[in-house]
Parts: sequence; structure tokens; C-alpha cells
Amino acid sequence: MFKIILILILSYNAIFALSDLEKGLQFYEENKFSKAYEIFEKLCEKNSAKSCFSMAYMIENAQGVRKDVNKAYKLYDKACSLGLFEACFNMGVILQNQGYVNESILAFNKACNLGDTRSCNNVALFYENDKDGQMATEFYKKSCDLKDASACYKLGFLYEKGELIRQSKKYSLAFYSKSCTLGFAEACYLLGRYNQLEIKDLQKAKRYFGMACDKKHKEACAAYKELNSKTMEIY
Repeated sequence: MFKIILILILSYNAIFALSDLEKGLQFYEENKFSKAYEIFEKLCEKNSAKSCFSMAYMIENAQGVRKDVNKAYKLYDKACSLGLFEACFNMGVILQNQGYVNESILAFNKACNLGDTRSCNNVALFYENDKDGQMATEFYKKSCDLKDASACYKLGFLYEKGELIRQSKKYSLAFYSKSCTLGFAEACYLLGRYNQLEIKDLQKAKRYFGMACDKKHKEACAAYKELNSKTMEIY
């Protein structure tokens, strides 16, 4: 019986905590920063990750409170520890801006592990610039698996060039294809060129050019128009 009552109390408190958070966010949207901050502060003490993040953001950007990057960082750190990837990402940005590159990579790595593609890409780019193809590929792959089209494209590019990792046409085309499916125009365009110039499959090339053209890719639109006119000449 006691266990049931405890569960009900916790559920009741959770409902009101959510209500308070929404109230704080409403005050924030209305630019009533003092009232919003007061609510966020109380909720952050009760380990509300979003409230700690909101406090940190207000402090970092001097919204109704004095700007204090160090205090903002500590609050982002708390929210990050509570599992909010946005907080881990902002920690990474602060550290990066202050010149703590290695520490920023650790923060971005935390955010990446929590599902933030921006952070995965930041870590991947760091390793790419460091000429570590294996680690760059690993983090771009994490981001690609999270359906980030630009990361899938980058993997295709790395496998096509073969400068940091072993060259592979098979993997390059596979990642370009995934990137194109996710809506990255340049990947669709490159697949169009591949089918046009290497496979000589003009219908498939035209389809890929059309997909890229729909995304406002100028070269793809010109290539589609050219292939379309050739098809009309055949008939």
C-alpha cells in the first residue's frame, strides 16, 4: 500500500514539475526573464535537465541576469550529466571558443552518444583534419546512422577519394545513395553523373538528376534538361 502511495506521489509531483517547466518557458517566451529564471532555478535544484539548460542559456546570453560564462558552463555540465545532448553540445562550443580543443571534443562526444548529429560531425571533422581516417569515418558513420544526410555524403566522399581510408567504390556509392535518399542534392547529382558517364544508364541518371534538381541543384537541373532533350530526339 505504501509503495502505491509513493508512486502516486511521485507521479503527482512529476505532473506539477512539468507544469512548472511549461510555465517557466511561457514566461521566457514573454520576455519575463526574472520570473522564468526563478522557476528554472527551483526546478534545476530538483535535477530538471531542461531547467538547468534554460538557466545556463539565459546566463550565457545575459537574458535578465548577468552574463557569466563559467556559471553557464557548470549548469550546462549538470544538464549534460542528466542526459540532455543540447547541454553537452553547448559545453563543447564554450570550450571550443575558449581554445580548449581536446576538452570540447570530449563534450561533443558525449552529445554524439546522446544522439546529436551536429556533435558527431564536429568530432568527425576534428579527426578528419587530424588525418585520422578511421576515427573520422567512425563518427561520420554514427551521424549517418542517425539519418544525417551530410554525414552520409561525407562518408561517400571519403571512400571515393581514398586519401584517409581505403578507397572503395562500393561503399562510396552506398553512402551517396543513402545521402541522396535523405535529400542531399549533391549526392543525387554525383549518382546521376556516375550512371550517365560510367554505367551509361541514362534513365537512372535522369532520375537522380531530377531528384537533385528538385532540391534546386543548378548543375543537376541543366543535366536533366540535357538528357531530357536527348530522350525526346530518340523518339
